[in-house]
Amino acid sequence: LGRDADIIERCRGWFAEALTGRDDVDAEVVAAAIAVTACHGDAATHHAMTRAFESATTPQQQLRWLYALADFDDADLVARTGLYALSGAVKTQNAPFLLGRAMANRDHGAVAWDVVRRHWDAAVERFPASSIVRMIDALKWLDRPEQVADVAAFFAEHSVPHGATTLAQILERQRVNAALRTEQAPRLASALA
Repeated sequence: LGRDADIIERCRGWFAEALTGRDDVDAEVVAAAIAVTACHGDAATHHAMTRAFESATTPQQQLRWLYALADFDDADLVARTGLYALSGAVKTQNAPFLLGRAMANRDHGAVAWDVVRRHWDAAVERFPASSIVRMIDALKWLDRPEQVADVAAFFAEHSVPHGATTLAQILERQRVNAALRTEQAPRLASALA
């Protein structure tokens, strides 16, 4: 988040070591390094993380690599992550959570939402009903007025199995977040200027 060049470079080193399977670096440090590297990664990094997920030998390693795919600061890579989650390459118990993380991506969550929206029927058919509402919980972070309108229009036409009340709460939270952004963003920008 701080975009410190030295820290990013150090994390890339730990990331490279993690790709080789070395385990002499503390697991928490490796997890942080993978997240930092994803946030500042490119297509080659995304590919390496995908391959690392596919070849991981423990569930902890798998999830560490998998969920980092949602953290990239590149719209195309976030879209690629969304499509990968829907491709069948990711277990149905993990794919909705990957999609949720992608929709919570600070700068490109709307891109992930677009992927989910375009493939809604396939997602509802493929994923456990209880995970759909967990997946869409991240929509509350799409807090621009046009995003609020888009999400509301979509769910006016699409139901959420086993989650109507929770969906209503998510949509309410999204509206509250959007109102807060609209009200406070100019003040914050002014204070920081």
